[in-house]
Amino acid sequence: MIIHQMTRRRWLSGALGATAAGVLAACGAGGGTSESGGTGTGAQSKPQGKVQFMSQNASPGDEERYRPIIDGFNNRNTGVTVELLQNAEGGGGVEAQSKVIALTAAGTPPDLFWTHAYVAPNLAKLGLTADINPYIKRDREFKLNSLYEAPVKDYEIDGKQYGLPREATTMIVIVNKELFQKNGVALPKADWTWDDFLKAAQQMSKGSGSQQTWGAAGVAGGQGMSPFNIYPKVWQEGGDIVDKSRTKFTLHQSPAVEQVQWLADLVNKQRVHPAPTEFPGSNLQESWNSGRIGMYVQISVYTNYNRAQFDWDIAPLPSGKTKATRTASAGHSVATGSKNKDASWEFLKTLASKPTYEHWANTGLTIPTHKQVAEAMMTNPAQPPKSAKIALDAFSYARSEPISGDWGNVGAEVGKALAPVWSGQVDAKGALTPIVQTVESLLTKVPG
Repeated sequence: MIIHQMTRRRWLSGALGATAAGVLAACGAGGGTSESGGTGTGAQSKPQGKVQFMSQNASPGDEERYRPIIDGFNNRNTGVTVELLQNAEGGGGVEAQSKVIALTAAGTPPDLFWTHAYVAPNLAKLGLTADINPYIKRDREFKLNSLYEAPVKDYEIDGKQYGLPREATTMIVIVNKELFQKNGVALPKADWTWDDFLKAAQQMSKGSGSQQTWGAAGVAGGQGMSPFNIYPKVWQEGGDIVDKSRTKFTLHQSPAVEQVQWLADLVNKQRVHPAPTEFPGSNLQESWNSGRIGMYVQISVYTNYNRAQFDWDIAPLPSGKTKATRTASAGHSVATGSKNKDASWEFLKTLASKPTYEHWANTGLTIPTHKQVAEAMMTNPAQPPKSAKIALDAFSYARSEPISGDWGNVGAEVGKALAPVWSGQVDAKGALTPIVQTVESLLTKVPG
């Protein structure tokens, strides 16, 4: 069955009513808090001065996300003005971290900047981000609970709040409904388990050559696989990647390593998951569009799936002893070195406002972290996936990765070590044990 797509942006521009002009009007109407946009400073004197805001990168999309918000804020003439500093083209979390470190060392830190959950703990450890809890507690009109709790916690360390999230993802299962139906397999239920997952995968894994189908993908190497795809199953059975101190590697120990092996067995023992060399197509989108994969464990971003010429949807991750999934987010932080933190809070509050999240929804963010905005955009029956709210509900049991040190390279080392596991050359314990020393040196590494 062919799904006729309606772009998310096209629907949102009508349903949310948050065009660039609408955002300018909303922000200009005294907007800035999660709901109504008041100043929330009570008897405090009004902040004054300039705020330099460093955005994610220098792309046209980045300009589209922030320029209307900044212009609307500046047009309010409150005494606070915002200057946009765009990071390098294509910049991500690591680039933002490096830029903040360099600018701070030069004595010219931005007042406020885009950040990511992967670098937020390091920036806090280096003392480069300010605790905004005093502002949150003082500002009676700002409602932190208007944002999803799990991504908010990406920026919470030892009871201090070092930022607010812009958008987030959860891990879910992308489901090829037509392959399920063709094989007489019941669609996943809310309380399904990994045993149910395996059974469904077995029923959909058939054929050979160009006609071969696999019931599962995304958790044992190949297209769309990231090291973090395996973490939820590890967490569900009581394991973790590191210990509580976040200095000792534990993925090679029980009960974590058995979960990694269980996933590898999907390829080499159960034959329900393609080996890295067996995936149809040259990328994730082509693999999915082939219609030859029943279930893909992935993050809740649908650009690789929404052009499929068959009926698809999403399901929650299966559960083990407990229910868990992964979340990660991007957000914004105030720099410790800012000379105008009060004014920076005023703009951060605007970035965390409902009109701003509506604008970001229009510019293509998959899940803005404002609950009302996300629920409005995710419950549109005309926009696949039909069960999109499942990804929002997953925030209630989502966990962030236990990020420490040079976490990006920790993931790279894990991914490299597991490559021969997915191809059946070595077992999980034999692959992960030799990298303990390397990983633990990365866990204690603080960027300079």
